[in-house]
Amino acid sequence: MNDPGADGVDVVLQQARAWARRLAVGRPTTADAEALRRWCAQSAMHAQMWRRASAEWREMGEVLQTVRRRIPAARMARPVSPGRRWFVGAAVATAAGVVGMVNPPLGLWPSWSEMGADYRTAVGEQLSVALNAHIQLLLNTQTSITVRQADPLRVELIAGEAEIRSDGRAPLEIQAGSGRIQLAEGCVEVRHLANEETRVLCTEGRAEVRHAHGVLTLNARESASYGAGRTLAAMGEGPAAPSGWRQGYIVFHDTPLTDAVAEINRYRSGRVILMSDELARQRISGRFTIKDTDQAIALIQQLYAAHVRRVANVVMLG
Repeated sequence: MNDPGADGVDVVLQQARAWARRLAVGRPTTADAEALRRWCAQSAMHAQMWRRASAEWREMGEVLQTVRRRIPAARMARPVSPGRRWFVGAAVATAAGVVGMVNPPLGLWPSWSEMGADYRTAVGEQLSVALNAHIQLLLNTQTSITVRQADPLRVELIAGEAEIRSDGRAPLEIQAGSGRIQLAEGCVEVRHLANEETRVLCTEGRAEVRHAHGVLTLNARESASYGAGRTLAAMGEGPAAPSGWRQGYIVFHDTPLTDAVAEINRYRSGRVILMSDELARQRISGRFTIKDTDQAIALIQQLYAAHVRRVANVVMLG
């Protein structure tokens, strides 16, 4: 292949950036993923520029966090001009616009609310926090928490999944979505993800879940769920052992592949995309280490003879 020259490289890089923005800001479809695969397959340079554009989107989140620490919140919240450049540098001002920052697509950067969190974990990261001598937190991957020093102390789970433990010597209230959990003494696991019901599992002691639709008292191993506009519901007894993520595992029990892939994407850098509707209807069971989620991808490939295509850190299963 002839040297494309600096101008040719710039053209391909701009195309790669357009692809990154299209996938990040829009709602990617299987057709989009297939078109991206064909675009990257044109040459080694195309694949290289795609890797560069993907890395820039990831770096953007880090840049925005740094800027937020240096610029007052009022200035950060001002509307931005969509006509200006959106990439790193000028991208700090435009990114994908305010809407993209409020509801970040593909998990490529934190939302405004998450950026304001007191504690936040990245993809695949877990964090243990002692709020004081009596209250301890364990944050799972992509989890954001704000702490309000009041009476009682309030922990707000903005997004993600956390274990919250109290020895009972300090009153504690947990806000998660449209509900509140009062924990006098014991331990709860709370999961609050976008477009999902909030789930609360009491693993030790006793907790009280308060919601617009009622109040439930949970004893050890009992759980409940609720959501905006949804009824507060008891879910029965949970497992005696801690949840898989607390032990470093993702566990699936006859889980639809669409749900399993969504969970894998919470722990894995990049993106796994199901390219086949037939494959999406299949189910999977297994236990996989959080640090090696590609084990699950390999099992899907083995069980269903799925075709695996990789473009940088994007994995397409068809």
